Amino acid sequence: MKTARQLTENAIYRAKNLQEFVVEREMFEIPPGVIRYNIQHTSGEAARIFVPALTQEEAERKVDNWFEA
Repeated sequence: MKTARQLTENAIYRAKNLQEFVVEREMFEIPPGVIRYNIQHTSGEAARIFVPALTQEEAERKVDNWFEA
C-alpha cells in the first residue's frame, strides 16, 4: 500500500510532467457521457483528440478507455 507521501509525490510528478498529445481516431459519434478532451473534427476525416498524459502510449490508452466506456 502506498503512503500519503508516495501518493503526493506521484501526483506532483504527474502535474509537473504532463504534456498534451494528439490521438487520431475515426469517430462516427461521440461516446456518451462527459467529453473529457478537446476534439478537432472535420467531416470525412479522422478526429484529433488532445489528451494530457505522460506518454503517447498513455494518451492512446486513455482514448481507448473513453471509447469503451
